[in-house]
Amino acid sequence: MLKNIFYPTSQNVFIWLSTVYLLFLLYLGKISPLTVLFVYFLETIIIGIFNALKMFCTIKLGNSKGYGTIIFFLFHYGFFVAIQSIFAFAIFSIGDTVVFKEPFDLINNYGTILNLADIQYALPAIVFTHLGKFFTDFIGHQKYLKFDIQEIMFSPYVRIFIQQFVVILSSFFIIISESGIFAAILLILFRFFIDLVMEAIKENSEVLDFVSEKLSNEKTPKETVKKQLINFTE
Repeated sequence: MLKNIFYPTSQNVFIWLSTVYLLFLLYLGKISPLTVLFVYFLETIIIGIFNALKMFCTIKLGNSKGYGTIIFFLFHYGFFVAIQSIFAFAIFSIGDTVVFKEPFDLINNYGTILNLADIQYALPAIVFTHLGKFFTDFIGHQKYLKFDIQEIMFSPYVRIFIQQFVVILSSFFIIISESGIFAAILLILFRFFIDLVMEAIKENSEVLDFVSEKLSNEKTPKETVKKQLINFTE
């Protein structure tokens, strides 16, 4: 089971590369622990952009209809991210390294993050990971034919809930603690593990069979759980 999760494959190679790259930048001192935190925080927006692109592909390349669903997703997801951002910026403002004077001033706060000197080194790693996964997995395996636009619309919420919980929890250690470098390393490694587990949950995999067996019951059969897991780990 662990081999199926951690063994490098064409599907998870982008996760491996981005993780090693971020750890290497941290080791060289090219990025700060705070930047690591902000990069994973910005990933929420990147996930939403790629999810909207997946919805667009299900219309252009698949059998789904409804461009209005994409607009609804962008509005709903944007509102969801905005609420999370306000809460996160309130926590980030506790530290003295980067000051967010007003948690509700989202545009200026995101501008502050994007203007960090070392964000240019770290952010491309996250974009590269999602770009690679989009082409090798979603397009390569023609998932635009396997899911309809409504299913794809709700797929990122489980992932970003886990992600934001981890980021906000890590922020207390990175911003407040003097051992921010260790907290940043743990954040990268924990995200590495979570991403690999999610990537391992794919069709005809042992991991999918194992997890779906544990979660299935009389009301929700195993095959239904399998499809939901594949969708929510996109």
